[in-house]
Amino acid sequence: MAKYNTSGLSFLLILAALCSTIWIGCAPESSSQLEGVWKVTKIVDLVEKTETDPGNMHYVITPGFIMTVGGKEDRPVVDNNFALMTPEEILSQLPAGGGFMEYEIIDGKIHRTTRFALSEYFEGKLIVTEFEVDAETLIFRDDHHADGHLREWHMIRLE
Repeated sequence: MAKYNTSGLSFLLILAALCSTIWIGCAPESSSQLEGVWKVTKIVDLVEKTETDPGNMHYVITPGFIMTVGGKEDRPVVDNNFALMTPEEILSQLPAGGGFMEYEIIDGKIHRTTRFALSEYFEGKLIVTEFEVDAETLIFRDDHHADGHLREWHMIRLE
């Protein structure tokens, strides 16, 4: 029966396990659980301890990009396209809010920079957002630029 040097084999196995642990720990953080279409169900102001109904607000999250749109629930139906509408009719159709952001996940937080928003105030702003996500729910938590209040956006997955 041949004898094998098991100490060398043990060293290689330990080294391989250590290298894979280091490599996995250094791998870019994944956003795959975030990706999808999300409907905001409530917004909680953690400073004032209030909860509001966001109306018809959605987030669309893809690798590297977030789009948000909030429409008014009671918009009137206008039988014309924008080119044929009066200024008042156009204003009646506008969303209540919206934006387009680039993002990356750093240290377990979403770092998103607004590239376009209905309010120019937000353009170029970096927002660092804590988040909790599972297969069906998503919660964003961050300081709102407009008033500095810590808020949570509670969402459910649509797609």
